[in-house]
Amino acid sequence: MNKKIFINLILFFLIPAQLLIFIFFVPPFQKPDEQPHFEKSLLISKGYFFCKEKSNNTIPLEKKYTDFIKTPYLDLMTHQKEVKLPIPTFFNDLFSNNQSNKKISFNVDHLCGFPIISYIPQAFVLWILSFFNANPIQSIYFVRLMMAILGYFWFLYLYRKIAENYKLILLFTFALPMSLHQVSSFSYDAIHIMLALTFFTLIINKAKSVINHAPVEYFKLFFVLFLFLWSKKIGYETFFLFLFLVPFEIKPMIIFSLIFIPFYFWSKLTGTYDLQYSLTASAINPIQQINSLISDPLNILIVLAKTSIERFPFYLQSLIGVFGWLEYGLDPLSYLLYGLFFIYVIVKTRHASSLHKYKTILLFLTLIISYIFILLLAFVFNTEPGSLIAHGVQGRYFIPLLPFVILLIVQFTQKITLLKKIKVGEYQKNIFYILIIAYLISSTFFSVFNRYY
Repeated sequence: MNKKIFINLILFFLIPAQLLIFIFFVPPFQKPDEQPHFEKSLLISKGYFFCKEKSNNTIPLEKKYTDFIKTPYLDLMTHQKEVKLPIPTFFNDLFSNNQSNKKISFNVDHLCGFPIISYIPQAFVLWILSFFNANPIQSIYFVRLMMAILGYFWFLYLYRKIAENYKLILLFTFALPMSLHQVSSFSYDAIHIMLALTFFTLIINKAKSVINHAPVEYFKLFFVLFLFLWSKKIGYETFFLFLFLVPFEIKPMIIFSLIFIPFYFWSKLTGTYDLQYSLTASAINPIQQINSLISDPLNILIVLAKTSIERFPFYLQSLIGVFGWLEYGLDPLSYLLYGLFFIYVIVKTRHASSLHKYKTILLFLTLIISYIFILLLAFVFNTEPGSLIAHGVQGRYFIPLLPFVILLIVQFTQKITLLKKIKVGEYQKNIFYILIIAYLISSTFFSVFNRYY
């Protein structure tokens, strides 16, 4: 009974409470790249899906939006972590009816490489709000709320569908503060994370159920994988290898792969504008970075080793939660509690998730390749020449990989029995669980409140 109480506390108290905190207490544009994500959603809501030129793409945009995007105090909070939200000014703007619909030419070159599919829910809500003449700040909060509701009920559906023994893996991944922070935001992370959990659920259910080689089953896997990869820029193509964790027949797998791979690369052609921007950025020279790796392959090992040694603790911390523009997070005890939750998930999952030896090897190699790929992409496109440490990688980039990481770890913890010797009364456990949930909610609230108010 105590396990059910603990899970219900997370499902119906911790997750909703933290979502509400991240929706309403975090000011606009104070989530990672929320401003350009808002701009992209706004463009799609007005019917602008693609850039027609390689540069100087402009559209007519209402002045109320351009003024909002350039709001001085929001920009100050973004660049100066000690700046607080000016509450009187903010509330005046929140309830202001002074909105100019005069059209201003707005350059959108920096938005051309963003994946369209990730912004469809946000754009749809903005389109609906346009009929009610909601001001931009109100739109921000309403869209965040709608995205949180979508993500929460999407998760509950997956949680109900996934095989019983793997529910905790799904729960832990979604319940991370960083996941909830992004699901309730203007970001392509919201759809990306949910599609990753959907893909994991399909993989697990297909691997553990009666083998069904009907074409529709292959279509489901490839279609969700395609949407997942399409929902963000490059970096997760190795997820294709996870398909081979499922029992499969050679012929349909080859047929669907031959359809999927060319179509996927065609879909990524819209990202060439973003690639062009990266190639011409003054501070970053990707060609030089690639040459430095090719000219001396030892540099690849050096980059991976130095980056991992220096940045891995940050990856772990920011996987759990480093918010805003990476300027604040949780208190040490909260990180420890999520670490203990991680161990709890492994202990409760390990006896029901044994994979064949060769699939365990495939899982391990895919995760290692994924990690290397993400780091090397960051080195090429986000790191200034001269540095041998890849910059720009954050822990939230590994959220889609986390369920598979847990699945791998439990393959090597089958014989651990030490924790079985720990005996605690049912009543004491329930009180302990309630205190943990209450503490995590209050800790999240005070972290956000102390940063912005």
